[in-house]
Amino acid sequence: MKLDIQHKHILNITERDKDDKGWTKVSEKLFPVLSKNMPTELIIFDKTSDEYRARLTEEGKSVVNAMKWL
Repeated sequence: MKLDIQHKHILNITERDKDDKGWTKVSEKLFPVLSKNMPTELIIFDKTSDEYRARLTEEGKSVVNAMKWL
């Protein structure tokens, strides 16, 4: 799968805005759209009782690190 610019942007934001456990908060309105359209090999979406969140997989972290060189 080829990543488009929106995918790359979401991956970068997820990496940039992560907490100390690697999770980034996602708005309730964006959660269904992102979780449906983002590659599951690169990013994990999770809904807890009080928040929506996303975290990069190890492969997702590798892609973000590689994008810095492109």
